[in-house]
Parts: sequence; structure tokens; C-alpha cells
Amino acid sequence: MEFRKVNITLPVQLFEKSKELVDKGLYSNFSDLVRSSLRKELKEDQELLKGHNEWKDLVESIRHDLKNSELAKLSEQEIIKRLRRTREKLWEEQYA
Repeated sequence: MEFRKVNITLPVQLFEKSKELVDKGLYSNFSDLVRSSLRKELKEDQELLKGHNEWKDLVESIRHDLKNSELAKLSEQEIIKRLRRTREKLWEEQYA
């Protein structure tokens, strides 16, 4: 298996929570935790993309329900950006 070295920047809280998992022995090192987390995230994302294209169906459903709002005019990429920001905000509220 070929590896590639990557540098990332993390919020301090996320790093500290991650470090706890490594320190408690759930992962052998930080790279192991990141690889495992990425695998889980990619698996979840692939599930969203399988089958009946649920992700696009969801986006279209949201657009349909919000036809008369500003949100209906957003691109799929902008909706995804907003969903990610919301997910990050919720994570910070729950784990900060």
C-alpha cells in the first residue's frame, strides 16, 4: 500500500478530543485515527451516493419545499457548504 504524507490544520478542541482517543489506546497513533475516521466518512458518503441517488433526491426535495425562499436559488455546492457549516457548529456545541 502506498502512502502519502498530508499536513492538516485542526481546531484545538478537535485535536484535544482526538488526542484523548489515542492516549486511551483506541488508536495506535494520530494517523491511525485519521485513516479510520476517513474510511468511516467515505463509507457513509458512498452510501449516500448509492442506489436511487438519495443525495440529489434530498437536494431536489429541499429545493421543491422551499421554492419561494432564497434557499431554493442556491447551488448544490452552496447547500453542501451550509450543511457542513451547520454540522461543524453542532459538533462544537455538543463536544466543546
